[in-house]
Formats: sequence, C-alpha cells, structure tokens
Amino acid sequence: MKILTPPLGLLEFLDRVGSTAKIYQMDEPIEQLSVALGARDEDILTTDLVLAPDRAPRIAVSPWNQTVALVEDERIASPMQVYLLTGYPAQWLPPFGLPHLLSTTICPTCLDSPCLYVRGGVANGWMALTPDELVSLTDFDHWSRVFAA
Repeated sequence: MKILTPPLGLLEFLDRVGSTAKIYQMDEPIEQLSVALGARDEDILTTDLVLAPDRAPRIAVSPWNQTVALVEDERIASPMQVYLLTGYPAQWLPPFGLPHLLSTTICPTCLDSPCLYVRGGVANGWMALTPDELVSLTDFDHWSRVFAA
C-alpha cells in the first residue's frame, strides 16, 4: 500500500499531538474496502459534520454502513457546508486535524474492533487506528486544554 502525505492541517495536528498515524492509499470503493483490507464493514468508519441551530457543530464518527444518530434538531451538514467549515471535501472528512477543534461523538460499536479505518482528508486516503488512538485523537476536552496553553 502506498503511504500518502496528509493534508497540511491534518499533518500539523498529527505532528503536534505526537501521532505516528499514516494515511494509506486504497483505491477500492468503500463497498469493497473491507474485503481489500480483510476487515469487517463496521471497521470502516465515516465522519459527518453535524449541525444544530443553537449549538456548536460536532463531528460524528460511525461505521460507513450505519446512519448517524442525531438528536433533537440536528442535521448532517451539506457537502458545501462541510467544505466551508472544515476545508475538507465531505467524502474525505477526517475526524480530527480540522481548522477548529470540534466535539466528537463516536458510535460505541466502533470501539469493539482491534483496528479501525478512518478517512484521511485526501481522496482514497485511509488511516488505520486502534480504538484507543481514535478516542485519544478526538478527545475535545484534552486537546482544547493542550492547544490553549
């Protein structure tokens, strides 16, 4: 597998937090990605930007073949809103390394696997992470204190 260079914002975030996560090029369509990786469908994750009128945007991480759990008056951002708010195309939105720290919710079923694959901010780019790495890299409370210092 070819290793891709992360987009600048994601690269800077990974460097600042001391992560060794790599982005791998996988040209298979998402429907066939689990077969190519030897993973379960639940291990291939997608990231959505969730908007609500009176709350800050949040990131939702869930298996690609499941619907994101929304509450009250939330909705999934349109592709244009995702790009304008994050600088990433919606189909390649990573769950961290965005221009602003956002609260992140992770579907609990995602944490049952030894290896997860999340989008890497570039076309056909996927990062392999453990559930602990995913939780750590998306820990809003921790990183908001670290980056504020």
